[in-house]
Amino acid sequence: FGSAGKVSTKADVYSYGILLLEMLTRKKPTDAMFDGDRSLRQWVAEAHPDAILEVIDSHLQDKSAAIGHEISEQRESERCAIKNQLLVSIAEIGLSCSMENPADRMAVVEVVVALKKIRERLQFLETSATLITLIRK
Repeated sequence: FGSAGKVSTKADVYSYGILLLEMLTRKKPTDAMFDGDRSLRQWVAEAHPDAILEVIDSHLQDKSAAIGHEISEQRESERCAIKNQLLVSIAEIGLSCSMENPADRMAVVEVVVALKKIRERLQFLETSATLITLIRK
């Protein structure tokens, strides 16, 4: 519901943005750390862009060579950096969807397009890493 108590797509987008931030941070808007002066959205926004990975759940971040030892250290480092950038992109979508002013929020269509691009890039990244591993065996 919007501030006027009416159902709207902008209210749905806001809720979706908060949900994305919850999943990325593993925090709920009702956590004790979010008192009356600070919200989940504000906490993530304050960390963006320089410290955004510090608020994203470490279990989601790609910090190790999970695919195999055959991948060179440099290539694995690049893969990890790209995956972490995709997490940052998702956080940015969450922030954009949860803007205070409904007119500033992303449209549902824009959210879908942005998330599909992230999914495609992640699938390409995983496919490339798998192919490299198979080729080197």
